[in-house]
Amino acid sequence: MGRELDVLIHGQNDRVAGLVEPLARLALKARVIRSDTPASSRERQYAANIVYASSSDDLAQAHADLARFAPGDRPTLVLGPPDTRELAGVDAWIPEPALAAQIAARVRALFRLFVMEKVAFRRTEVTKLYGDRAPVAEALTTPIQVLYVGDASPRFMSLVHVMEEVDAEVVAAFSSYSAFDYLHERQFDAVVLNAADKRDTAFTISSAMRRNARLYHTPVLMLTEDQNSESAEEAFARGVSDIVTPATSDSDMRERVLALAAERRRRRDAKALLEACREPRTLEIETGLFHSGFITSHIQDLLNVFEKGEMGFAILALEAQLPDGIERPDDASGEKARKQFAAMLRHLLRAEDAATRLSASTFITVLPYTEPDGVDCVSARVSAIAECTAFESDDPLHPFRLNVLSRTVMPRPGETAEGLIERAVRALQTRTPFAREA
Repeated sequence: MGRELDVLIHGQNDRVAGLVEPLARLALKARVIRSDTPASSRERQYAANIVYASSSDDLAQAHADLARFAPGDRPTLVLGPPDTRELAGVDAWIPEPALAAQIAARVRALFRLFVMEKVAFRRTEVTKLYGDRAPVAEALTTPIQVLYVGDASPRFMSLVHVMEEVDAEVVAAFSSYSAFDYLHERQFDAVVLNAADKRDTAFTISSAMRRNARLYHTPVLMLTEDQNSESAEEAFARGVSDIVTPATSDSDMRERVLALAAERRRRRDAKALLEACREPRTLEIETGLFHSGFITSHIQDLLNVFEKGEMGFAILALEAQLPDGIERPDDASGEKARKQFAAMLRHLLRAEDAATRLSASTFITVLPYTEPDGVDCVSARVSAIAECTAFESDDPLHPFRLNVLSRTVMPRPGETAEGLIERAVRALQTRTPFAREA
């Protein structure tokens, strides 16, 4: 289901009010906004706008009302007829009628993409301070790659035809085995599953992709003859991004594939830009983490944006402690274990997160757009993996484990990066695992 997100809904349609409760069951806390809604106190950060619009005038009015209520950048998902799909200010579009499960899944995907792009831009600006040029990431220029999975059908031939019209390539896998071979060998911008008479197989493939970190963000469209809402709910719960029914025209099918593929490519571009920020002038080479000077600059930049109410973040302070007594390793083995922990830490974080090693045992991680509950999940994951890892000591027969203490610290108005980092380090002195600062 994912973490709870606050979202805004705008529209005169009767569906607006009826969407609040279904979205709440899917961990989206929705606030309905109309022209007469008083302006917000800006205490909350909203993840997305959901707008019911049938024309450009509807959308313009929605943006005006939403900007007045809660200023700031956030993606906009439009629910409406096809001619609203290409309007300016539309980040994603879903035709009506739309199920709450599909809306929730699309909002979460849009929000994750928004966060990654926002952090990539901010981190790039900071990286410029450490050299005479900005980090550069090569944009994808290859044709869009789509994997079709399932039996050959007239719809498959239609898909190939309409995608060829925009120079996109469709690769066919007529069995689930060959599908996963392709998925592990190549990167695809979208996957189309033919679920006609093989719905369970399609669900299995989609679910498996959502359990795979490398495939998690690859969009999945399902071709189905069944327009039952209960089946659709299950499909979205299994990770399907969109459903194409017999009522969907070939051109509309193409546009939906292209829209999801474009989002996938934007995510790859943002991740490449974040990776481009990792270079000798920003990194501590021994650990692979950012050096403390860069993290301090990065935090200060985030604090400057935080003061404007545009981006929230959290700090997770970690202390990797060596065991005491007869289990304590020699100094060289202890230092080697902490460096290994640093490498583990980097790979346990999202691309938009950042970490540094402040001292022999102290680490600071920066988690953009993350609430305390989300930080607790990160802390528990890092601690569990570190504490179940056996590190080598000078005696190969007696490996040891690290004990990881953590502390969550949220920024305060008017605080400097140095002050926030010092507060995080002091908070670790409580020696309470997984604790939050009061």
